[in-house]
Amino acid sequence: MIIDLNELRQSSDPLSLSINFDTRQLKLPSDVNLSKGPVRSQLTVSLAGDQVKVMGELKAELELDCCRCLKSFGQSLKKNFRLEYWPDPEVKQEAERAVLNYKDLVVGFYHNDQLDLSAIVCEQIVLEIPMKLVCEKDCKGLCDQCGVDLNENECSCERRTIDPRLVALSSIKERLNK
Repeated sequence: MIIDLNELRQSSDPLSLSINFDTRQLKLPSDVNLSKGPVRSQLTVSLAGDQVKVMGELKAELELDCCRCLKSFGQSLKKNFRLEYWPDPEVKQEAERAVLNYKDLVVGFYHNDQLDLSAIVCEQIVLEIPMKLVCEKDCKGLCDQCGVDLNENECSCERRTIDPRLVALSSIKERLNK
């Protein structure tokens, strides 16, 4: 959903929206699915000069895949956020660069007086997804030799305590520990 900032400038009031986004609108990564309906959002977009402030709340039920056992699991998402967007700095030549300070890293940029709310919502969802997706804290995963789910069954595969390629490093570690 694209917001035209010129229309917002003509109104003195902030824009308050209640929007439901589905998977097609959000362009989520392929390993993230919405399990129980759309992402529900409450958004407020306001202007302060050229700066755009977006405040919002998201609620969603995500379906993710465990990186250890490959089973799907659900995760609830509820997030409040406050963001700030500035006009995209113009770069006149290809080699020229815009200089940003550390405090500017929390600022986003908009182009052509338009702000894409679906991209903002998608970004907030992706930021909430853990880097390592695990269904349970103590998930045992799959056997690296036969592929059996170790949470459900035991296997009779011989467990190697160390990868043979790392044997040389283990002897160095033993010498350092002495």
